[in-house]
Amino acid sequence: MLKPELLEEYRSRHGRFEALGRALHTRLEEVLGRGGVKVHAISYRVKAPESLAGKLARPDKTYQRLDDVTDLIGLRVITWFEDSIEQVARRVEEGFRVDMDRSVDKRSLQEPSSFGYRSLHYVCRPPEELLVGHPEWDWPFEIQIRTILQHAWAEMEHDLGYKSPEAVPRPVRRRFSRLAGLLEIADHELVELRRTMESYAQQARQPVGLEQGHVELDTVLLGPLARSVPVVELDATLAGRLGKRLEDTLFFPDYVVRMLSSVELRRPANVLQQLVPFSARMMDFAERYFRFTQEAWSFGGRDFGDVRRGYSLVLLAHWQALSGSELELHRVERMTDFYRKVDYPNDVQEARRVARLFVRSFADWK
Repeated sequence: MLKPELLEEYRSRHGRFEALGRALHTRLEEVLGRGGVKVHAISYRVKAPESLAGKLARPDKTYQRLDDVTDLIGLRVITWFEDSIEQVARRVEEGFRVDMDRSVDKRSLQEPSSFGYRSLHYVCRPPEELLVGHPEWDWPFEIQIRTILQHAWAEMEHDLGYKSPEAVPRPVRRRFSRLAGLLEIADHELVELRRTMESYAQQARQPVGLEQGHVELDTVLLGPLARSVPVVELDATLAGRLGKRLEDTLFFPDYVVRMLSSVELRRPANVLQQLVPFSARMMDFAERYFRFTQEAWSFGGRDFGDVRRGYSLVLLAHWQALSGSELELHRVERMTDFYRKVDYPNDVQEARRVARLFVRSFADWK
């Protein structure tokens, strides 16, 4: 039942709780940062007096003292993936004084046959170093940890008024359970997808047979391709001719892959094969290409900072797009299609303008 004296005590201390909330938020960011834990968001809120009044008035709860209310300050950590919850939890246990008797893992308490709100709740007290200058800050607070999908589900439940099974009819509860089950499956699948991608990236860093015809090019495999001997040599030659340093960073991998795919160079083996005839003519091609970029976009080779790895593949894609016909009309059509796919998907006129400038720069190119 509502105890006016507790509410009045809270109102008188509200400013202190605001200061403590900010300090705890900063502390939590530091704890997770030192641990190298990447999360979607860290937030905090201090309970409004009106919200506390509603909580104190509930007939099913009894609070003798103000510190019996553990969520006057609430911090929330939203992770990208479900397995990151455990990483955050370990850092919380290391960085704060955790009240294990009042903390709860709602994920493990849920019935196997039901779905719904799932998160990890810690009830903590501030670390001793925060109390040195502020002994009045020794109050319990909550840290809630959940995934971005769990957070979305909890927010939707709240917005739809689904605060307890008694709040909605049984047929609606059934639909809630089915939807929550899909989100739970999605949480697990996202973890598996991330692990699959990490495993794929790890394999791509190992020596691979880029010459094998069945290997499809993507942004992961572009790394080994850009560090293969033929590409490295061409990049280094280009950088030297321009008087620039060759960076280790790749040149916008998704853009390069899109360029190569648009000219049917969809496999590393195809790229390596075409580099053989292209390498002998790359510098002549690059000279004309940078005259074209100066006219089309007002930048030339000298306007680069440093040359990123894989830039020679950009030149290769243009060379491939230009090849195959000596008729100006056909070249303009080919280059228009190329620029439409790569740079101007919604502006055919601009793609054609740039294509004409490009073809004009290579008018006598054989």
